[in-house]
Amino acid sequence: MNAVLLIAVPLLVGFLSILMKKVAPYLLLVVSFLSVVSLDYVTKGVVVIGNFKAPYGIELIVDDYAIAGLYIVNILFFLVAILSLCDYKKIGSILLISLAGLNGLLLTGDLFNLFVFLEIAGISAYLITTTNRKPLATFHYLVLGTVGSSFYLLGLIILYGMFHTLNLGVLSNLIAQVNPALVSLPLLFMFIGLGVEAKLLPLNAWVKGILESSNPLSGPMIASVYASTMVLVFGRILTQLFVFNETLMTIVSVVLVVSIIAGEAMAYASSRAKHILLYSSIAQAAIAVIVFVHGLTDLGIMLVALNGFSKLILFGSITVIERQIGSDTLTDLKGVFTDNKLIGFAFSVAVLSILGLPLFAGFFVKLHILMRFANTDLLWLVIVILMSSVVEGVYFIKLSMTLWYGESENKRVVFSTSTVYAYLIIALLLVVFGVFFTPFESLFDVISTMKGVYSWLI
Repeated sequence: MNAVLLIAVPLLVGFLSILMKKVAPYLLLVVSFLSVVSLDYVTKGVVVIGNFKAPYGIELIVDDYAIAGLYIVNILFFLVAILSLCDYKKIGSILLISLAGLNGLLLTGDLFNLFVFLEIAGISAYLITTTNRKPLATFHYLVLGTVGSSFYLLGLIILYGMFHTLNLGVLSNLIAQVNPALVSLPLLFMFIGLGVEAKLLPLNAWVKGILESSNPLSGPMIASVYASTMVLVFGRILTQLFVFNETLMTIVSVVLVVSIIAGEAMAYASSRAKHILLYSSIAQAAIAVIVFVHGLTDLGIMLVALNGFSKLILFGSITVIERQIGSDTLTDLKGVFTDNKLIGFAFSVAVLSILGLPLFAGFFVKLHILMRFANTDLLWLVIVILMSSVVEGVYFIKLSMTLWYGESENKRVVFSTSTVYAYLIIALLLVVFGVFFTPFESLFDVISTMKGVYSWLI
């Protein structure tokens, strides 16, 4: 199957569904389900659109990295869509266009088209967040998103002026042949631009406004689906294009470490469940990006996948609870899981996996990250991640204890049956992969031995 269909079909159906609003939600479910199923049949290689070859034509790159990313994002997207669409049928068309943009981000082999897909996915995200009914927060998100896009565009304009191409494969070869100091400025601009969407400091001020007012659709969609996609795009650019000299590496490392420390500190100081999750997400995103910065592509993909599915459970659960109770402050959430033990189990497993505790899938990935960093003399990173895990453990255990214990009168929360089963299955997989290493190691070996980020295509 031609990979271009993963972009063209949802985009075309999305526009057609505007004329058929009543069937738009069903079209969304069909198209998003087929997007997942069809990934088994996508042909690997370079897809040249219009028969104009690089550096002038538009290319889609279907390598192991893209396939892994497409599986993660499309499965997450389908789960979010099927679990929340009943309450948000009016935006089925927007979600279809969003799916086209997200798939385009993971497939494009051209920096300008990456900018185009950023805009498509970004505009869809702004419209999705209008369901929060907080127009000022959405406007803030739009402004900062535009600032981020402008930085990215400025970076690629400078690169085009220097190398006269924006094809990712051609450009990476040309950049590798010059002094890294010459390309530090445009690469820094691109890092800042992508950092806005990946929730890195200092341009992540939109995160609080959007996620603190999020609902069962916008919360998991932004915190899980979009966040996973943007970190994977970041991983593609960092490992394929970026050449770090000492100055650029220092700046990037400082930004990421500050994002980790600040994110964990703000989560620790928060007394609202959504604030804890959103600030924790900032720290987790920074850890995933720093894994890619140091070239651990296989571990970066695994970390993104685990974080994405765990956040789906965390944000999905808290947004449902907050909508029915009318509050997400810890004092109002006491004992909510008393009558929702299966959701409580799934929530607790997701928390323990993110913490990287033994018997949960997150342990396997975090252990390998720490070992790789230790083996490459990056002990300061090992210390930062371990300290981050300790702080995470304190506030996540505090949150879990609050949700499990205490008075629960007048706080009955009802989850749909499909939500309970979906979260339970994800949680059981996190446990199975944490207890029985063999299938997880097999999956890990497949990703570890995958060919370098589309280097086999160049």
